[in-house]
Amino acid sequence: MSALMASSCEQQKPAATAAPAAPAKSAATPAVEARYECPMGCAGSQSTKPGKCPTCEMELVKKS
Repeated sequence: MSALMASSCEQQKPAATAAPAAPAKSAATPAVEARYECPMGCAGSQSTKPGKCPTCEMELVKKS
């Protein structure tokens, strides 16, 4: 009987107790995208690319 109990205990042991793998984090910091805005502050002029303001046609200036 003790052999039966010992074998049943063997089956109930949890699988390997290795910790779940954490998501890999990038070693490099994420690049911050440049932000461009109209110098006149026109609504809707914000962009991630250089160009012209769609409202007043002025060149967008880099803010960050």
